Amino acid sequence: MRFMIGQYVTVHGDVISHVNISHVMVEDGGEYSCAAENRAGKTSHSARLNIYGLPYIRLIPKVTAVAGHTLYLKCPVAGYPIEEIHWERGGRELPEDMRQKVQSDGTLEIKEVQKSLDSGVYTCWARNKQGHSARRSGEVAVIVPPKLNPFHSSILSLNVGDRASITCSVIKGDIPLTITWRKDGRPIDPTQRMSVTQVDQYNSILLIENLTADHTGNYSCVVRNTAAETEGHQSLLVNAEGMRTRTVCGVSKGDPPLTLKWLKDGDPLLSTLLGANVSTLDQYSSLLNIPSLSAAHSGDYTCVASNPAAEVKFTASLQLLEQARRPLAS
Repeated sequence: MRFMIGQYVTVHGDVISHVNISHVMVEDGGEYSCAAENRAGKTSHSARLNIYGLPYIRLIPKVTAVAGHTLYLKCPVAGYPIEEIHWERGGRELPEDMRQKVQSDGTLEIKEVQKSLDSGVYTCWARNKQGHSARRSGEVAVIVPPKLNPFHSSILSLNVGDRASITCSVIKGDIPLTITWRKDGRPIDPTQRMSVTQVDQYNSILLIENLTADHTGNYSCVVRNTAAETEGHQSLLVNAEGMRTRTVCGVSKGDPPLTLKWLKDGDPLLSTLLGANVSTLDQYSSLLNIPSLSAAHSGDYTCVASNPAAEVKFTASLQLLEQARRPLAS
């Protein structure tokens, strides 16, 4: 092997890495990069190794560019000295428009890459002062990142028992595409009583047949291809006004006598103001009943259980929307 890579740690804790090349040839010339990485981050440094000799261009691998971004194509040239580096596409020398530029080191820069204009085979050629030259071609493929059709509104407001459907449509982007759904940043769980239908490779529908208050949240459609990932967001607010709710607070362990009480937002529950009623089922459990929910019932409900030894609490949140009401005609 002509290339030997090794590294060692100095007495001061520095990591030294090296590359040894035996029997150096012209084609070994070019740009070399060293990259270092740890849990905190990564960094790299590049430098050029010049070897006297005739121009030589190494194999140019297929390059994948993202539409709308800037593409940099390096000509992997060896040999020294090199007088000039040129680029061609379709037999025409570049640059041929304002988006293209050949930098001083021979790198071809293309701004705002377009699939129809910039895909194809590119050729770079290098020449020295004596007129000796070399050329090599490589393919550039441009991939269009996905773009979503915006949702009709950022917030969808429905009532308990309604049916909800959210359609995710990809209006631009190269296949293959992957479409997934999330609720509050987490993948959709089958236990959440909702289903996903993949209509075709560009459209997906999230369906909830029977809405409950638990379906309130932020839904996102995530679309990705090999170029990029994008997502659209839809907030769903489920109004439970007029519905009835009952919650039981049960003590599974503890010696009597036990005292059970309810708090709302940290204060004693005022049943006379909220229309809620509390009843004792037995010495270990209490029932909170709200016959008709309204937006005023939104808040944190806490069950407090105590005996002479200790006091324990459990809190649950209830969030309801206040329905918009039409003004009375005058």
